[in-house]
Amino acid sequence: MKTRKELKIESKESLKRNYWKSVFVCAVYALFISGAGVFTSRLNDSDSEFFGIAIESIPIVVLVVLIFVVILFALLTLFSFALIANPFIVGVSRFKLRAIEDQGNISDMGYGFDVNYKRNVGTILLMEIYTILWSLLFIVPGIVKMYEYSMIPYILADNPDIDRKEAFSISKEMMKGNKWRAFILDLSFIFWDFLGAMTGGIVTIFYVGPYRELTKASLYKAIKVGE
Repeated sequence: MKTRKELKIESKESLKRNYWKSVFVCAVYALFISGAGVFTSRLNDSDSEFFGIAIESIPIVVLVVLIFVVILFALLTLFSFALIANPFIVGVSRFKLRAIEDQGNISDMGYGFDVNYKRNVGTILLMEIYTILWSLLFIVPGIVKMYEYSMIPYILADNPDIDRKEAFSISKEMMKGNKWRAFILDLSFIFWDFLGAMTGGIVTIFYVGPYRELTKASLYKAIKVGE
């Protein structure tokens, strides 16, 4: 089994060989994900403001209908966003896997749209829904499920013909005995994150982000071949 140090050495070497492509892809990915977070936050703020006004001034029957409409609108909006975000996540995962082997190209970001698009949208959407539902129970089960499902984007990127059920099953099997390993690997970047924050995100964009993402891809490769 590869140690954390060996995984990081492998990712650093890959980053050196694919530096600018990795920086570009990971920067676009980070902007995309952070934009999704801002969008969701504003959507929640708008809903809260609406409910505050509605509760004070609208009859209960009408209020129930309006709440239903708002929830439906929010779900439809998030689903529409998933039509773009989820295949993009698979494409970025494809780039990272190929970058580890020095074959990564910026065009890999479009892989999730070109290959098995519907499967990519549906599988990542279910992964996110399941994680959220588990998180609603308690924080720890949500974290456990997050790591249990963490290999799914790589599995989809690595296996164009695999179906949704198989992707979940394989990720679950891969992460048996490896969830703690993945958690500690993530935790090992905490000081890099502090440095990134101290530099206004510059170090994160030009080093920590690509370094972290390629290390995750290295972990997938290692678990896949039993290292």
